[in-house]
Amino acid sequence: MNIKDEGKDNRITVDKSVQAGQLLVTGSGNEITIAAGCRLQNARFEIAADGCTVHIGASCVLIGEFVLKERDTALTIGEKTTMMGAKITMHEAGRIRIGRDCMFAGQVRMDTSDMHSILDAATGERLNPPGDVLIGDHVWLGFGVYVLKGVQIGQDCVVGAGSIVADDLAAGSLAAGVPARVLRTGVTWDRRRLPMKATETPAAVPRAKLFNWWRGR
Repeated sequence: MNIKDEGKDNRITVDKSVQAGQLLVTGSGNEITIAAGCRLQNARFEIAADGCTVHIGASCVLIGEFVLKERDTALTIGEKTTMMGAKITMHEAGRIRIGRDCMFAGQVRMDTSDMHSILDAATGERLNPPGDVLIGDHVWLGFGVYVLKGVQIGQDCVVGAGSIVADDLAAGSLAAGVPARVLRTGVTWDRRRLPMKATETPAAVPRAKLFNWWRGR
């Protein structure tokens, strides 16, 4: 891994088995740990603030950009999680925690912040505080999913391509849409493409219901 530490008192632990990846640290007093067996081809980590924490679990396969812009931010990615082109940024203090064995397709995005302020016109009070993003184990996010600040996604969830997740999703939910809506509960998923059983009928979620969310239904 290509590591450039331009700060002070940073504690950087990268297992010798980690393949590829770039790490740039310009802040100070940060703690970065990348566990054994990770493959970080085309992955770039930038910690541009102080007092941040990054922990990447063992055997992750990550492609994407991971940027911490504000002090006291924490990014955790659980073991065996794969990402094929995520952009995870943290522009305000908070946590993004992603569980183990998650699978993210390309162009998945999330942040703890809206990055700009929405104000009450009369009082000047800010109306859009930052919020943590918490994603459970074994969650599949399709291509182009955007997870908004303050959202929690339970384990085993599946989120369809192009969705914007603005509210919490309970464990075992299949959701899609803008904003994402739950189409079915009690699901899980498998990385293998398993055959349909001879006695099974096609999926219980009608095709039109699953894919017509883009038409505003």
